[in-house]
Amino acid sequence: MTVPVTAIVPVRNGASHLAKALASIAEATVAETIVIDGGSNDGSIEIARGSRGVRLLHQRSRGLAAARNEAIAAATQPFIAFCDADDRWESAGLASLHDALAAAPDRLAAIGLVMPVALHGDVATDAQRDRIGTPLPGFTPGAMLARRDAFEAIGGFDESLEIGADSDWFVRLVQSGLGPVRVDRLVLRKGMRSTSLSADVERYRCEWLRIAAGYLRRRRESTP
Repeated sequence: MTVPVTAIVPVRNGASHLAKALASIAEATVAETIVIDGGSNDGSIEIARGSRGVRLLHQRSRGLAAARNEAIAAATQPFIAFCDADDRWESAGLASLHDALAAAPDRLAAIGLVMPVALHGDVATDAQRDRIGTPLPGFTPGAMLARRDAFEAIGGFDESLEIGADSDWFVRLVQSGLGPVRVDRLVLRKGMRSTSLSADVERYRCEWLRIAAGYLRRRRESTP
């Protein structure tokens, strides 16, 4: 049965892993898959075009947060899911998230567990290697299913944050009191590579200070 979900796949030179990501989405039988390309020159565009049921968008803005926001605006389904080009959805994971949200109509999103994995041909940092093989709470877009209304209620991804946009969005979600529902099931295998944005620890720490400041500001504003 087709699930009323738009799966969003941002990519920029991810040809070595993109086909596997798209195959894992196809197995979930979503209603719509959007690949949004940020200027690839390695064959990623050709892989997307050659994949059945994939709608290709060429990103007009810059950055991962902006790519996700553009694709959300173009989505046609009532639920939104994400899969980075070097990640893979776990079999039946999306169905578990969808069931959890259906059972919690007052919540905006559901998350499952994420398993960091090694990528063939890529090198992980020491910190990334320490997490490989350990299931973790999925506070990452690829381990989440969100109602489209979530992005109207709490806003999209902050495009001024290069690394921390995902964390900032989840902080706003939790602070809203409208989610997430947690599902004790592996839903995502997330590829570890030293060139990923999250590997830049110092910049991530700086952006976390901005995220914390936003959290405190909203808390003050909501206090009578």
